[in-house]
Amino acid sequence: MIKESGICLRKEACTNCGSSDAKQVYLQQDDTETSWCFACCTFVGSDEQAVEQEEGYSEKDYMTVNPEKLPTLAIPDRGLSKETAEVFGVTVAVSPVDGKTITHHYYPDRLKGKVVGHEVRSCEDKKFTSIGDRKGALDFWNQCNTTSGRKLFITEGRIDAMSLYQVIADFTPPKYKSYLPNVVSLTRGSSGVVKDIMNNIDFLGKYEEVILCFDQDAAGHKAVKEAQKVYPLAKVATFSENDPSDMLMLNKGKELYQACVWDSRVQRMGEVVDIHDILENAMLKPEMGISFPWPTVTKACFGIRPHTIHIVGAAPKIGKTDHQHQLVHHLVFNEGVKVGMFDLENSPVKTAKKLASKEAKTDFTRPDNNYDDELLRNSLMSLEGKVRFYDRCASRDWSDIAVAIKEMHLLDGINIFIVDPLTALVSRYASSEANDRLNEIATDMADLVQNYPITIFNYSHVNPKTKGTKPHETGAKVYSSEFTGSRAMEKWFHYGHGISRDRTDECPPEDKNMSQFYMLFDRDFGQGYNCDVYFDEATVTYLEPKRRL
Repeated sequence: MIKESGICLRKEACTNCGSSDAKQVYLQQDDTETSWCFACCTFVGSDEQAVEQEEGYSEKDYMTVNPEKLPTLAIPDRGLSKETAEVFGVTVAVSPVDGKTITHHYYPDRLKGKVVGHEVRSCEDKKFTSIGDRKGALDFWNQCNTTSGRKLFITEGRIDAMSLYQVIADFTPPKYKSYLPNVVSLTRGSSGVVKDIMNNIDFLGKYEEVILCFDQDAAGHKAVKEAQKVYPLAKVATFSENDPSDMLMLNKGKELYQACVWDSRVQRMGEVVDIHDILENAMLKPEMGISFPWPTVTKACFGIRPHTIHIVGAAPKIGKTDHQHQLVHHLVFNEGVKVGMFDLENSPVKTAKKLASKEAKTDFTRPDNNYDDELLRNSLMSLEGKVRFYDRCASRDWSDIAVAIKEMHLLDGINIFIVDPLTALVSRYASSEANDRLNEIATDMADLVQNYPITIFNYSHVNPKTKGTKPHETGAKVYSSEFTGSRAMEKWFHYGHGISRDRTDECPPEDKNMSQFYMLFDRDFGQGYNCDVYFDEATVTYLEPKRRL
């Protein structure tokens, strides 16, 4: 056999990673043999002999290795020891040129404790790529043994988490050395802080203190504010360099230890402000919100605006549910916004079919409607990604619903929510307690819309008219005093709307299916409106007749 430089002699098993054939053995010009494992990036041979292998080895190859088969080494360019890397499960790939220079870091990501993927960092250009499934919710990136303790430290990045862990471990007094530091990192940097905290909210609750050790730049300061909205009890650490890694590299470990472990403080979120703090926002001109499906209502309310709560009241079988479904349909298909629905009386299946009926202009819930199945399927799928439903079989406690609203807003980008009926939240209370509980809920809801740019539409039945007066079913007007918890609603909610309709047999034919919408109260501007709205049974629409506009 003619011996030429770099001839591949054979494939064989790798003793380092256990691969059966990923290791290739090369014959060199000096009759020596070198080897390179394409599974674990392990090189055996001299520096000069490896050059030819490197030329044929691309960045793509580093993305096909099994990270768990790679070695764990110290990361000297970031001042990190092998012991620290081992704690976090970080493995590395080394250059085929010398078998020593680290070219890539592999950081394991977990979901419920199980490794599902790796974030890969290229040392040369500092770019990040991924291996495996890193989509959706992930556990905080951590040393995996973190389950409880007094303090939890959160950094923006993985190198920062390793740096802070090492610093705390090094500077912890000898008598406390058995207590390992609890240090985690965000999985997607500062831009993903809200999702990471929401996904790990139960994990945070295991600690007495949660300390944010984010970068000392604009993005880091913004991430702190975003994190505090979701977890306001968090403390904040500040230090002289940009991040924990920089502090370690500049031999400021003792300062970092002091700043994070002892000097962190609860940071003011802006509850007390001066004019200069709010001037820019105060200078913004008021804008119209997005439209209702009824022009008269849009004009009176200046559209649907964030930071507001609406309450819509009607007696049973008057048109409250169709008001809700027409509103949602309009928002989804005309305004292009997503809606979160908390229908506490019906299953998501029934609610979805009602909404699909609005889009198809045929009632999919009527047994006598001979509709096409494909029309129903297409109409239902048109709601995909536009409406999220809360299963009524879940909790009807306001505290749980409030959490779900925040999650939908922060994780799904939903800004408009429907709660129907509001009284379902107090149905298990005696009448003497229901009003008090509704006052608490209304107060919490007002705080919620103040903190987040969302709008909540509540729907509610009203109490019957007193004996001897015209009943609601004959078209009598609704008054805000007829709501359960009416004082709380007028105090904390921004708009009250009423619906009236004569549903008796004595109703004149020209008024059949005709409802009246009107303003009960407008806490902000004192506006009012009255409009007729017609329900067209054939097309399942509930709109103002154009002839009456």
